[in-house]
Amino acid sequence: MQPEPSRATAGSPAAQPGGLSPVAPPATLPVLTACDRPVATPALRFSEQAQFDRLLRKKLRTGRAVTVDMDTPYPADREAPLPLGAWLNEIKQSGGSVSVAPYCQKGRGLGGFFAKLFGGGPARPYKAARRYDAVLHVDAVDQVVTQVEFTPRKVGQ
Repeated sequence: MQPEPSRATAGSPAAQPGGLSPVAPPATLPVLTACDRPVATPALRFSEQAQFDRLLRKKLRTGRAVTVDMDTPYPADREAPLPLGAWLNEIKQSGGSVSVAPYCQKGRGLGGFFAKLFGGGPARPYKAARRYDAVLHVDAVDQVVTQVEFTPRKVGQ
């Protein structure tokens, strides 16, 4: 007994002679290119956590903007790694703002992660952050924080 030829059903492509089905052309996938981080020359790298507090405190005392480059980016919907989270918490506790600046592609789903963002509590060692705001630079494709920019607060805040 020979197998019965396949029948076309509603919504399926009609069988071609010889029992072959038409092959759909390959779907074109979006091409994702690597994006440069927003600040080309960061002032500090978040790699040596043991020295991070001391180095950041020293940089913030200059009163200028300081960008920290994350050697290992962390998910935007998670708490910042310590001790960075303690610095961000100090900014919030002292009335500053911590905002998100997606880059590379329009960001999606960034609204509800602030509750988990900050780690640690206010502490004296982080006092230098009280005159700053922070911007988390988030790679919108991967949804990871790649850089944190500390900017002096505007006068009157």
